[in-house]
Amino acid sequence: MQNIQDIILGVAVLVYLWYVFIIVYHLIRFGIGVHPKVVVLVFFLISIFLLMLSLWAWSRVNWDQLFDLIKKFLSVTKTG
Repeated sequence: MQNIQDIILGVAVLVYLWYVFIIVYHLIRFGIGVHPKVVVLVFFLISIFLLMLSLWAWSRVNWDQLFDLIKKFLSVTKTG
């Protein structure tokens, strides 16, 4: 089970980093003047902070309990 969680986390991080890269690249490449570059710096720092926060939150999740709740919810919605 841990292997699947690591794969999901890896894919999510890669997609997030690609998304951030695309935004940063276009703001720097097509921005005129200094203002867009300052905005990019702020965006990049906030995105790094959010990435670290989400990785911390991911490591704190009790996956067995979460999957049990999902199974319970699915069985209730199927029968009810």
